[in-house]
Amino acid sequence: MKSFLMRGMAGCAVAALAMLGGTAAVSAQQADADSPWVKVCNTDPNVNKEICLVTQELRTATGQFLSSVAIREIAGEARKTLLIAVPTGMLIQPGMRVQVDAGKQTEAKYGICFPNACYSELVIDDAFVAQLKKGSKLVITALNQQAKPVPLELTLAGFTKVYDGAAMDIGEIQKKQEQLQSELQRRADEARQKLIDKQKEQAQSGN
Repeated sequence: MKSFLMRGMAGCAVAALAMLGGTAAVSAQQADADSPWVKVCNTDPNVNKEICLVTQELRTATGQFLSSVAIREIAGEARKTLLIAVPTGMLIQPGMRVQVDAGKQTEAKYGICFPNACYSELVIDDAFVAQLKKGSKLVITALNQQAKPVPLELTLAGFTKVYDGAAMDIGEIQKKQEQLQSELQRRADEARQKLIDKQKEQAQSGN
């Protein structure tokens, strides 16, 4: 957990790869044509056990970070953990709420915040994973500075296939990350050009 938190990454998918010894970041939104979920596994040399994470990262069309989650499992251990990251600026108390579809809400306390995100760990069980497999969306609800709920919805489309399937190759993740960065740069360039064009139009109409 310490290595995960000390990375201070913006998303669990990114932090998961750092913790597992990978060098690439990945946005789950671009990971698979059928599902936004990604599965990564590696052996932790400290405990000599395989650690697997099934992750999804939620971003806006322009690449702004909104939320990320990662289900962490360690080989030979029944304990499972849901790692959650949300943007800073949210109320620390009373924490956030986690639910599948319109089901029961579970409270998740914040563990630590960095300049780019705040993190929480929630212990889960097989029953919760079963809900994820049957559900359509995972909802993380945080409170903004005005104490207004901010629901962040992560689709569960394809979750079962990814969760039960083989882990993604690190090289493939690196390739998809490069594609993602290229796409985000393209979108940013388009948005900047639209702003420039709009400013020119306003200047011309003002004359």
